[in-house]
Amino acid sequence: MSLKTEFLGFELENPWCLASAPPTATGKLMSDAFEVGWGAAIMKTVGPVEEPIINVAPRIHTYKKWNREIAMQNIELITDRKLSVWLEELKVLKKRYPKKMVIGSIMAPGHEMDAWARLIEEMNRVGCDAIELNLGCPHGMPERDMGAICSQDPEIVYNIVSTCKGASKVPILTKLTPNVTNIKVMAAAAKRGGTDAITVINTVNGIIGVDVYSRKPHLSVNGYTAVGGISGNAVKPIGLKCVAECKQATELPISATGGITTWSDGVEYLIMGASQLQLCTEVMIRGFKIISGLNQGIEKYMTEMGYTSIDEVKGTLYKNITSFDYLLKQSHSEKVRVNEETCTGCNICVVACRDAGYDALKLKGVPAHDRTKGTRNVADVIVDHCTGCNLCVAVCPVPECMSLYDSHEQFPYDLHTSYAQNTLT
Repeated sequence: MSLKTEFLGFELENPWCLASAPPTATGKLMSDAFEVGWGAAIMKTVGPVEEPIINVAPRIHTYKKWNREIAMQNIELITDRKLSVWLEELKVLKKRYPKKMVIGSIMAPGHEMDAWARLIEEMNRVGCDAIELNLGCPHGMPERDMGAICSQDPEIVYNIVSTCKGASKVPILTKLTPNVTNIKVMAAAAKRGGTDAITVINTVNGIIGVDVYSRKPHLSVNGYTAVGGISGNAVKPIGLKCVAECKQATELPISATGGITTWSDGVEYLIMGASQLQLCTEVMIRGFKIISGLNQGIEKYMTEMGYTSIDEVKGTLYKNITSFDYLLKQSHSEKVRVNEETCTGCNICVVACRDAGYDALKLKGVPAHDRTKGTRNVADVIVDHCTGCNLCVAVCPVPECMSLYDSHEQFPYDLHTSYAQNTLT
């Protein structure tokens, strides 16, 4: 079994890559990550030499549920270290770790192609294995004609990518913002410009929350806040959607990032069509050494599935992401069934179905597992009320207690009489 995989002509020892972010804020940090097993790392984005970068404090906050971070907001800017320092460190990194993929990351104003070309020329001198164009930062930089504003206009995307591709000696990745109406248009523009790969997603615009007692934002600078970048496991659904759409639009290699916290999150992205997996937020919370768990988890999965290489894990599920109309043509008359042996009678599904409109579940008594204790409650399906929406399956706390099956009845379903005639009087 091998975790080795190829990305943009480089053989990676594993698909895991540190995203351009605080964990790659210095060459020393990137070195520390390589030492514990990361296969690739992208430096924290550097901008034009003359661009002042000054951060506010505080600039990071998390959103927790059940004592677990599920999202993070940051309003941190790109690197505040000098380009000259970075160039020296990148040279050392590449010399010290020839088998690790060292990726540069640059940003410049969307209408200043000379600034992009100058940064590419500097990167050409240090021997990076690839360069990521950061067109996705959602805060601080857009006010300066940089970051997310650059990947919200396909013409700007094309101009930047074509300029950089024409000047670069190594492959180019284009990192796009998810904060657009149609990311396919932006990915297609990057492809026309000559990009070798797409990175999605950068962080999602948002505000992490409000302290209801102080009546201030959780991420507060003297009572004020700014729309920032939301990352963490909560944004994975958006990341999966963007990977699928960018792959559909371009068929280019995808470096996926957005909400990866476990090995299985990464596998989901690989199955969807990604070739490389970037992490940031989980590393900020748990540290570089999570790489061992990521590797062990994916190796165990590969053993269970009978795979011998990462290439066998990779899939093309993006081809199955389609329109609602197409789904309607594929749909069947689904009904829910209940495993009475495992049902606990908790009533969660009954309340959900009742108050979501269809009222297709009720509780009924069945003999208790211990016959001496009389009866116990389980969920019971009113079959002609069920429309197969799957809400009950989704909210059921008992794994595989509820499931859908094809009832082979008429589709589209007929609304049951009590629902169709239930009007206010």
